[in-house]
Amino acid sequence: MQDPVFVDHPTPARNMGKRKYIPTLIVLHHTGGHLAGDLATLCSETGKKVSADFEIAKNGTIYKLNPQLGQNYTFHAGVSAWNGRKDCNKFSFGIEQEHIPGETWTDSQIESAAKLCAWLIKRYSLDLSKGCIQSHAAVALPKGRKTDPENYPWDKFSKLVRFFLEK
Repeated sequence: MQDPVFVDHPTPARNMGKRKYIPTLIVLHHTGGHLAGDLATLCSETGKKVSADFEIAKNGTIYKLNPQLGQNYTFHAGVSAWNGRKDCNKFSFGIEQEHIPGETWTDSQIESAAKLCAWLIKRYSLDLSKGCIQSHAAVALPKGRKTDPENYPWDKFSKLVRFFLEK
């Protein structure tokens, strides 16, 4: 499989120490906004500690926000847990997707998300059979606090992830 093409757009909002936990999870989000504002928020030098490892634009462009994926983690999941482990930020990759609820997800965006997830699965030996890809809604606490990514085409996305894993 060919590596995805990234546009580097580093965020300062990440832990700058060494990851203590091996990544085992990918969390998919939607931003609720448009790309320029999303990147401004996720890469802000001031204010909130909110970020992600990647953002995928509607046109399929993948922005790599965390330049040191294996070493630093970003602040994308908030109060969260998965499979009994708290603070998903510490053991996951966060993928934001430019999307406003009610809009249609683009084919380019879904394909880029699937390709990126397949690459992360291969590169970090994540286990797809153990549910290594989850929605923000699935990990956020308390349950119901987050709903993203809303109306996500999970069937199409899942088929594409498997397709890219076979390449």
